[in-house]
Amino acid sequence: MQRERPFILFGLDEDRTSWKGVLALVFIFFGAMLFAAVASPLLYFAVKAWASSSPDTIPGWLSSRMAPEDFPRYFDRVRWLPVVLLLPWLFRWTGLFSFRRLGYRNPARAPLPLLRWWLAGMAMLAIVALIQWVTVGLTLSEQFSAGYLLEKLALGIVAGLVVALLEEMLFRGLILRLFYTALRPGPAVALAALFFAYVHFKHVSWPPGQEVHWWSGFDVCWRVALGIVLEPEWLKFLNLFATGVFLNLLFLRGGTLWPCVGVHAGWVCFRAVYTKFVEVPASDLKWLWGTQAMVDGLLPVILLTGLCAWAVLAPRKKLSADTLSA
Repeated sequence: MQRERPFILFGLDEDRTSWKGVLALVFIFFGAMLFAAVASPLLYFAVKAWASSSPDTIPGWLSSRMAPEDFPRYFDRVRWLPVVLLLPWLFRWTGLFSFRRLGYRNPARAPLPLLRWWLAGMAMLAIVALIQWVTVGLTLSEQFSAGYLLEKLALGIVAGLVVALLEEMLFRGLILRLFYTALRPGPAVALAALFFAYVHFKHVSWPPGQEVHWWSGFDVCWRVALGIVLEPEWLKFLNLFATGVFLNLLFLRGGTLWPCVGVHAGWVCFRAVYTKFVEVPASDLKWLWGTQAMVDGLLPVILLTGLCAWAVLAPRKKLSADTLSA
């Protein structure tokens, strides 16, 4: 793949690179983790103290839902505060402070590719589900009913679109292009996908009965930073990496985020229903077929690898220089 001007930031030409965007990303991401390490215990104890004096207030309601084992999730919420506050500056600094520049071009023409790729994402996971059913069988949950299914499907559609719109804007519209500005396209796609998988890989266990202390934020920070090493789930990480590679390539093919949003939303929607109503029996080949979670087996990786090959090898039109211009 050759570098293309529409995806390069800071007004650079195709033969020039810059690491300043990647360095800013690393500083913001890991700086936010250090902020949460210091601030999350302080906020945790502040809410607890406020709740003890005013149990009928919002802090009282929050405190009733803040058991010590929930602290890693509390840490996660706190660490995103500085990221959210700094994102507008980062978008403006990189010249991406517009939806068109980010990749949301021609919104009037978006419904068709959005629907087409949403169905493609659903169909891909339906293939995985079909193979699971044929090989090991599926069991319907006792909660299954037509009304509940429609409710979860509607929620899955809404949640899928919201999650996909925000994540594609961030990971493809911004982060992929930070790496693309610093590197050749191949390494940029791979490193952006690794970052996508790293951010999504959240596996922090909190020992039962352990209380929260002033240093607990640093404990969680360490576990989050090295989660893939301390508690490895390599198939899950490989699925997330392959997902990131395919979505990166899909964006580079057309210079628009709408197909990425469509397929991403289709995946979220399908899993929202499938994980709620279906159980996959235990099997010695779980590593191959996975479970109802679908991101813990090798089969989705095989399908994604085929899609990545299509994205690289299939003919496409060369993008014009003003494809993503403001």
